[in-house]
Amino acid sequence: MIHSDALFEYAEQVKNLGSTLFELLSEALGLKPSYLTDTECNQGQIILCHYYPPCPKPELASGTSRHSDSGFLTILLQDEIGGLQILNEDWWVDVTPTPGAFIVTLVISYS
Repeated sequence: MIHSDALFEYAEQVKNLGSTLFELLSEALGLKPSYLTDTECNQGQIILCHYYPPCPKPELASGTSRHSDSGFLTILLQDEIGGLQILNEDWWVDVTPTPGAFIVTLVISYS
């Protein structure tokens, strides 16, 4: 069980990381560092946690359903077990866990 103080501290640290990433993305786009924040791209934070207990037959298990992240920016801390996949040109590709690393995805849509 996660202690609520730890969860709030984790949420605050991830929010700070997100703020830094928004500044860096703004600069990478040739804009002032506060641009994405000024346009409220950083509004809202959702924390989702998935826990899958050990499975005696992992080859028969399946995780969450196929989905797209709904946010502009997703920061994911993956466990050492793995299971995360991304869809790349109609092929599902495994994302190998890297201990201590966050996975950051950015949703870009073209009109």
